[in-house]
Amino acid sequence: MLRASSLGLAFTHGISRCYLLHHPRCLHKQLGHETQPIPSGVPYLHSTETSEMSKDMPETTMSLSEPSSNAYSMDSRRSTTTTLSPTSTNPHNPTGSPETLNLSPAVKRGPSARSLQAAQRPWRPTAPHHLSSRYAFRDHQARRPLYEKLAKGNVDEAWQTYQDLLKSRPAHLKQAIPHKYLHSFAALLVKSTNVPPSKSRTQTVFLRLLSILNTIYYTGGQVRLWEWNALIDYAGRGWRKTRADDFQAAMNVYQDMVANCAPGSSFTSDAFLPLQDKTRVMSAPVSPDVFTYTTLIAIAGRTLSQSVLTRAESLLASSGIPPNRTTYLAYLRYYTRKGRLGGVRTTLYRLLEKGWPLGIDGVNTLIWAYGRNGQPGVAGSIYRILRHSLQLADPSDDGRDVRAIARELHATEGITIPEGLRPDAVTYYTLIQVYAYHGELRDCLKVFSEMITSPVPLTGALEDMDKDVTGPTLPNPILPIFRAIFLGFARHATPPNLVASADATEDTYGEPVWRSWTLEQLHTLFDDFIELPKDARPNDRTVYWLLVAFSIVSGYDRAILRNVWERLEGRYGSRWDGRVRELRDKIYAEEFDHAYFERLRASRERRGWES
Repeated sequence: MLRASSLGLAFTHGISRCYLLHHPRCLHKQLGHETQPIPSGVPYLHSTETSEMSKDMPETTMSLSEPSSNAYSMDSRRSTTTTLSPTSTNPHNPTGSPETLNLSPAVKRGPSARSLQAAQRPWRPTAPHHLSSRYAFRDHQARRPLYEKLAKGNVDEAWQTYQDLLKSRPAHLKQAIPHKYLHSFAALLVKSTNVPPSKSRTQTVFLRLLSILNTIYYTGGQVRLWEWNALIDYAGRGWRKTRADDFQAAMNVYQDMVANCAPGSSFTSDAFLPLQDKTRVMSAPVSPDVFTYTTLIAIAGRTLSQSVLTRAESLLASSGIPPNRTTYLAYLRYYTRKGRLGGVRTTLYRLLEKGWPLGIDGVNTLIWAYGRNGQPGVAGSIYRILRHSLQLADPSDDGRDVRAIARELHATEGITIPEGLRPDAVTYYTLIQVYAYHGELRDCLKVFSEMITSPVPLTGALEDMDKDVTGPTLPNPILPIFRAIFLGFARHATPPNLVASADATEDTYGEPVWRSWTLEQLHTLFDDFIELPKDARPNDRTVYWLLVAFSIVSGYDRAILRNVWERLEGRYGSRWDGRVRELRDKIYAEEFDHAYFERLRASRERRGWES
């Protein structure tokens, strides 16, 4: 005697070991059910084979006109076979081989109207293979607009969407966010911060990227090499002045990558990552490449520690991977910050010897190297050669002056500027900062004017960033340029009552340096600063050095300072950091704090390149 369940017969109103969901007339089959309940006498949609009930079993019939309480409609049912006896035969099978039995003629039916109607239905998208049920596919489709927000748009909004998706994972979905969208979100984070922002924002990006990569890792995804490299970079550049601890943080991420551990698991503090379930981890090991080691060398170079740099160099040497062009540029920046022009020349020679192109980023690094280390004339000569490539020289000038400068530059410093290179935003900002630091206001304003009137306009966003000038890009340098010039006023201006005892150092035009940095000139620049487009937003450092410059050049005249503050507040608002608010309070205090303003002026000698 065969069990009724083995034939797929159900005697409980068509429901066998199924449970009701909250959705009306929806049933969900539990795993482990032997056979789907099948109405008697109804053929399968995709097969002409039918089944015959055993004579030993009581016949149970179901009218096609009656609504079936089965959870799965016949339209979605695949053809199956139920072998009842080895002697069963099919009239279409003359060999008499065992196969599915036919129904008796009394119960044979043709295709039902419902089956024909289902066959003519329009095509609908089928669920991807990784979605376990139609409910999961439904939830996936409903969440897709949120997934797509992770790949484009505002980073902060995408981060909020990412958090919301993680918190509200439906039970039918195996993972809250598909991996391809997580990779896209990681790319959006990296792309949106190619230009180094403020330290707090960089730390935020690091923690966000760390969270995304952990989600990928612990949900069975593969953390890619470029994502590891980006995380190493952000771990090591979270502050304006890189410390040995920052390099160690980058090394921790590197060790996680080599050991194929979760990103951030090497950190000694438990504040970064909670405990995670490792049963779904499927990330394969990733081998470091030359960009990995170059990133570590660049971070080590910014610490200005020879021992830390040696440690990073040993990793590259032991890997057997040759350095690339970016590696040599990292060494150029290290020797620049160390004040070793001999190291700059040696590195430049090795770069060219290997056949690597210098490029505009390499040329900008040389401008910064010579300008920072007391040779603004060499920096200016490099700029003149670049500027000549724009074909803006006087028509009567046949270029002999520029060619003479190029020959002298090659003979004395071994520098050859490739033909066709043109100045970019970093070029202008770098040279203006060099001139402002050395007190050359005329040259500052001349280069600034040439930038504004250049036939190759700078169309990037007006962002004011704590910019490392040796970086790859700078959208629009106008706001950082204003900060550099304001800092020049704070460094070189002299209060009116101290002009008689001012330093007699002369500029390249033979005049005392302080004479160019006047109150009238600062007012002119401030008027231009106030009239910048509406999307311009200076940062706290720019506003601080503007107020310090007016304090010194006006002789601490609080009437002038209050007027400056009111115009500044009316244009850019009043939300600034504590240093700016303290200066504002001193400006509006009932009693004049002369000692405070004297400290501002006396500290000018400590205002270096990193101010």
